[in-house]
Amino acid sequence: MTVQVISAFFAIIAFSVVNNVPKKFLFSCGVEGFVGWYVYLLFLSDTGPVMANFFGSLALAIMAHVFARTFKAPVTVFLIPGLLILVPGAGLFRSAYQLFLGTKSMAAFYMLQTLEIAGMIALAVFVVDSVFSVINKKRQDLEELLVEEKKERR
Repeated sequence: MTVQVISAFFAIIAFSVVNNVPKKFLFSCGVEGFVGWYVYLLFLSDTGPVMANFFGSLALAIMAHVFARTFKAPVTVFLIPGLLILVPGAGLFRSAYQLFLGTKSMAAFYMLQTLEIAGMIALAVFVVDSVFSVINKKRQDLEELLVEEKKERR
């Protein structure tokens, strides 16, 4: 497990370099890869790969929003490299391989699992984006209310 999460850290840094992420954000992207894979591994044995991907993506999306606000950068700078570690490419490969072998039932199984994982990643990102949108809206409403209150006092 230790080797896997350390490898995830360096893999995401390498991916971020290739995709021209600014140098000052490389370490943060690596931390996201580390944490995302760690959360995935924590939940894998108890919940299976689909839900483990959901929880890993949830952790990544939360971290991406926190990093974006901390470093005043777009969320996608952190979200896209972080999610790379959880993209179900192996499932798609297994599905194509099983089709090549002629075992359609196994190909269908791997394809369905791949689609479920992709859906869970999208769902996790959507949930976190929605929560942060609501928080930002409430914060903006509160700021507007405070500005109006100051105007009334004058």
